[in-house]
Amino acid sequence: MSSEKRLSGRTECFSAGHIVAEGHGRRLRCLVWNMSDTGALVEAGEDDAVPETFTLVTAIDQGSRRCAVVRRTGARFGVVFTDAEAAS
Repeated sequence: MSSEKRLSGRTECFSAGHIVAEGHGRRLRCLVWNMSDTGALVEAGEDDAVPETFTLVTAIDQGSRRCAVVRRTGARFGVVFTDAEAAS
């Protein structure tokens, strides 16, 4: 039995990006390892205080998506997209 919980398959993209904290516009640099229509695997510095919800801006398409963290493993964390539109 698979422990896979993702709603759609992810595609490796290895793209630079920014995490924009809600309310204060603080931007943290990050790396987006992979992405799907429903979420992504993102990495930020170990010391960066990544909030539970934020906007992710990707360099690959300059798209922005609202995100919620669903899993943290060291500097990497899985997010689910919380906005209604699919990533373009």
